[in-house]
Amino acid sequence: LELSVWQSEKRKNDADSDSDDENATCSTAKRALGSSVIIRSPLSPLGQNAAIPSAHEALMRKILSKPFKVPIPNYEGSCRGSSGLGVRRNGARQPLHSPEDPNALILYEPPQLTEHERLISDKNTLPVHVVVDPVLGAVLRPHQREGVKFLWDCVTGVRIPDSFGCVMADEMGLGKTLQCIALMWTLLRQGPDARP
Repeated sequence: LELSVWQSEKRKNDADSDSDDENATCSTAKRALGSSVIIRSPLSPLGQNAAIPSAHEALMRKILSKPFKVPIPNYEGSCRGSSGLGVRRNGARQPLHSPEDPNALILYEPPQLTEHERLISDKNTLPVHVVVDPVLGAVLRPHQREGVKFLWDCVTGVRIPDSFGCVMADEMGLGKTLQCIALMWTLLRQGPDARP
């Protein structure tokens, strides 16, 4: 790092004038805090002289080093194995959740194809069903299920062509937040193209 002449002169003058004050401050701090405290500049690398982490820091590192686990008892996620974001699935395209399940909330249903269209179409480009996660679908009330379908239609431009979005407004306590979470979770995990 090259410094201009003015900067180097200023640093030299500042260092000469402040060195007496700094030494007094550091020695006072060391006496007040004890000999186990190491004072270092914020951006200097940790080395052999690094302070031993406190019990609180050790506890935080232990907690944060564990992988995330869904806090729902007996939750297994998708029945088709790993369904993490960005994970490519092998085989023909298939929906993330089965549309044949009882109480399935289907947001998108692909158009029905004739036998001839199925034979000539590429199986890797066919759209698939978009189904809300069954864990969320099980707790949605009937008016909330209808609201999630409405939100999907508005956000994907089905309700009004070339318009993508809507305003969510309703009485307090009717489940606007849960509907928005169900929509966002579905959009993040799946789509008609068998990807988020």
